[in-house]
This record gives sequence, structure tokens and C-alpha cells, in this order.
Amino acid sequence: MKNIRLIGLVLIILVLPIANAHEEPVPAGVTPDSFLWGLDKALDNLNLLLTFDKGEKARKGIEIARERLQEVKAMVGENKLEAAEKAKEAEVKILSKVKEIISNIEEENSTKQIEQEIEIEREIEEHEDEVEEAINSLKIKIEVKGTLSEQQKASLDSLLSTIKNKAGEVKIEIKNKKDKTKIKIKAETGKSEKEIEDEIKNIEEEKGLAGIKKEKALEEIGDAKEDLSELEKELEEHKAEGHVADEKSITELMDNAIKRLSNAEEAFAKNDFGNAFGQANAAKQLIKNAEGVLEKTVEQFEAEEEEHEMEEKAEIEVEIEEGGAEVKIEVDDAKLKFTLETTDKGAIIQEIAERTGLSVDEVAKLAEFKEEEKETKEETEEEIEVEEEKEESNLICKIGGCSGQLCGESSFVDNAVTTCEWKEEYDCYQKHGKCEIQANGKCGWAQTKDLLECIEKNKDKIE
Repeated sequence: MKNIRLIGLVLIILVLPIANAHEEPVPAGVTPDSFLWGLDKALDNLNLLLTFDKGEKARKGIEIARERLQEVKAMVGENKLEAAEKAKEAEVKILSKVKEIISNIEEENSTKQIEQEIEIEREIEEHEDEVEEAINSLKIKIEVKGTLSEQQKASLDSLLSTIKNKAGEVKIEIKNKKDKTKIKIKAETGKSEKEIEDEIKNIEEEKGLAGIKKEKALEEIGDAKEDLSELEKELEEHKAEGHVADEKSITELMDNAIKRLSNAEEAFAKNDFGNAFGQANAAKQLIKNAEGVLEKTVEQFEAEEEEHEMEEKAEIEVEIEEGGAEVKIEVDDAKLKFTLETTDKGAIIQEIAERTGLSVDEVAKLAEFKEEEKETKEETEEEIEVEEEKEESNLICKIGGCSGQLCGESSFVDNAVTTCEWKEEYDCYQKHGKCEIQANGKCGWAQTKDLLECIEKNKDKIE
């Protein structure tokens, strides 16, 4: 009997904080590096199991998720990434349960149901803010301390993104549920959509959700304006330095961002804070895309300038005769001369690139081939095939496209028409990819180790 009472007392002590704690961030408590963490999770699950009201059950689930988030922060702060991963998995699991619970909420009284859904939405909005704050604070702390390797940073980014995405899924679920409940209210009461919206706004004001939405919308609008101002200044600086010849693709994105910002401010003035936030967020994404296009434009300009300087300083002469090639290279005052036992231009270009450190593309543009004259004779089918292979191997590969996403033979790239959107994968190819002749004799992106690691690191963003 004493043991039963003791267990009951422990349950009450551990359950009560979940039921009563709200506004302030939930403390981490027992963390995954403790042998008691399994018991802590079991008690949380039991508490959830013994809650039968679905609205209350969803709110408790969010509260548990908030506790798991604090555990993630604590473990990352101590550089215990494996323990942080465990806390993340537990949070994702509990948020998945919350999402399922929300989908099953069904009250006879539709007004009571919308009130429950608004309370849950307020809780998930608060949790979403905590997730964003955790991501920002941890990234700053990691950069300042410099205690993690690049691979560990990539793992941490993936971990935090997973939590953010899962919280976003729950937020979408509750909004969808609210829309269904609005239809239910209209069917039950015969009220107009405006009357229902006004009634819901009053409830959101009463439950504190309106204040949260207002603050987030105001912050998002402010951030978007700041981002736009910085981009405008950066664009003007690059234009003054002659880095941007055609700004149309950039200014089109900026104009669309300005329209979105205007829509956001109009919605905010009408107290439509959810729409205001969405419009401002869309503006931020457009600005980010414009920044990406500007960055690639400047990089392309700098690459062309560097190429031009190289052409002025370097000279590569290749004389092909008697089954071999004599190579002469001059760069400023430095000279290099060697002989190759091949007449294949692709192989010659590759060898020069390896010996000089220049890229295959640079060598192909700088190299001047001189071949000894041969007596004209009728070509056999085999000779024609060999000649075609030689022509393919002499391709000049080039990077192009509005966002620098294309890698192909120069004449194709120069005439290709592409759209001017920006994708995360383009950044990987431009930072780590090499546009050069591949084993099949065609131009293409070389699958380097750095490129593959970058794509893997940004896998969630790309998808």
C-alpha cells in the first residue's frame, strides 16, 4: 500500500507542472543523458493517455513538445549531439501525436470547438516562436564558440530544421481544422461568413492569439523591409562598380516583393494579422531569391574578369605532329615546356590542366593548337568515327543560364534561354561544381566530393 501511495505521489508531482505551466518556456528538466529520462518520457505519455478531452490532450502534447525542445537546447549547449538527436526524435513523435489528436477533435457545440482550436493554435504559435528562438540562439552560440565541425553543424542544421518543419505541420493542421469548423458553424447557425469571422476574431482576442499574431506579423513586415533596404543598397553598389549589366531579373523579384509588402501592410491595417504575416513572409522569400540572383551575377562578372586577365597573361601553344604533342606554356615570366605522346586534344587539355592547376575550361580557351599538314585522302567510316570523337573531345565547356545553373558546350549555353528562379542546389553547383568534359566526352558538372557533401547538407532545402 505504501508503494502504491508513493507511486501516486510521484505521478502527481511530475504531472502537475505539465498541466499548469504555460506562458514561460518549459524548463528542460531531466535530459536524455540521464538514466531517468526514459521514466520522464513514460510519465509524460501516461499523463497524455489519461487525458480524455481531445482539446486538453492536444495542449498537453504541445507542452510536452516544448519540454523536449528545451532538452534539445540543453544537449546542444553541452555539445552532446547524440542526446540532442534523441530529444529531437521524441519531440517529433509527440508533435505527430498532437497533429493526429487535432484532426479528431469533434464537439457537438461548434462554438466550443472553435474555442478549443484557437487555444491550441495559440499554444502552437508560442511553440513555433520558441523553436525559432532556439534555432537562432544555438546557431549564434555555435559560431561564437566554434566547437563543432562542419559535419556536426550540418547535422545540427538538419536536426533543427526537422523540428521546425514538424511544428509547421501541426500549425497547418490546426488552421485546416478551424476552416472546417467555420463551415460547421455556418451550417448550424446560418450566420454569414463575415459574422463568423468577426466572432472568431473576438475569441482570438479573448484567448490571446490575436496579440501573438499581431506581434509576429509586425516583426515579419519589419524584417522584410530591412532585407529589401539592404538589397537595394547592395544592388546600387554593384551597379556603380559595373558588376551588373542587366538588372531586370533582380528588379522584377524586388518589385514583386514590394507588392507583397504593400499587401501585408494593408492586411495589418485591417487587423488581418495572419494574412499580413503570410504576405510579408512571401516578400522575404522573393528578396532572398533576388539576393541569390545578384550574388550569381556578381560571381559571373568576377569570373569573366579573372578569365580576361588570365587570357592577357597566359599563352598555351600546342604543336601536334608525328603522333605526339609539344606543349609550350607562358604565364607572365614563367615558362613551361613538355611533350605528350598523344594527339587527342581532350587528353592534352586534361594533362595541361593537371600540370598547371588551371581548370579544363580555362585551358580549352587559352590553348592554341597547331597541327602539321597531312595529304588529303578519302576517309573511311572508321576514320570518320575517330574524327568525330576528336571533335567531341575538343568541346569548350561553359557555365551559363540566368542563375548559373547550366553546364554545357559553349555554343549551346550562349543561346540557351532559362528562367531566373533561384534554387538552393544552384549554390552547391556554383561553389563546388566543376563544369568540364566528362568520361563520356560531353560537358557536365563533375561530381566532386565537396559538391556531393553540399547537396547532402542542403537535402531538405532542395527537396
